[in-house]
Amino acid sequence: MSDSKLTILAIGAHPDDIEFGCGGILLAEAARGSAIALCICSRGEAGTNGSPEEREAEAQKAAKLLNGTIDFLELGGDCRLEISAANQLTIARVIRKLRPGVLLSPTSAGDQHPDHVVVSQLCRNAARLARYGGLEDLRDLPAHAIKHHLEYAITPGAEPPNDGAKLLVDLGAHFERWVELMECHATQLRTRRYVELQTARARLLGLTTGVEYAQALYPVADFLIGDLAALPASVRLF
Repeated sequence: MSDSKLTILAIGAHPDDIEFGCGGILLAEAARGSAIALCICSRGEAGTNGSPEEREAEAQKAAKLLNGTIDFLELGGDCRLEISAANQLTIARVIRKLRPGVLLSPTSAGDQHPDHVVVSQLCRNAARLARYGGLEDLRDLPAHAIKHHLEYAITPGAEPPNDGAKLLVDLGAHFERWVELMECHATQLRTRRYVELQTARARLLGLTTGVEYAQALYPVADFLIGDLAALPASVRLF
């Protein structure tokens, strides 16, 4: 395992997206000293269960378990998120302010909540805008280029096609803590078995890769290495 600590910015459309989609990975990173920042683009105002106040409180509780910071952006609200210059600039400003090495955001697969798809594209665009030094709207903050942009799938339908590349992260000793993290969002568990869904997905990924539980991240761009010795270990093949 690398000793290099990271600054990780994880962005979600709704208060529970990050914890369900990549919460185990963030716990593993927090445990080794990486700085975790969460950024939520709505308060779940349109959700069937839980008021915006309840859901914000749940997200705050989860952020404490991650020993991370959390911010809520005003981008129009749940089910009203749009790809716009203003929204892209808002997220780009967050990137410039926090200066993360790694950005995590939802995938853009179509079979999921439309807000997830919108936030996926907003983040891709914002990551570009954050590095454009001549952008007048952001000149009060120095330009910043992230090192890696990776995406997470919140639901099975959000997973990219099987022929796409993915990174698998061994959740190892963090599994029970991840369950606790997801259970912070108690309002969302009233009528749907979301924790069971996510743990079943992680168990399947783990079984197919030779570990107990794993979560996946999907690269937005290719990686560049200096030599083949820098390649990470491959998953176990069955």
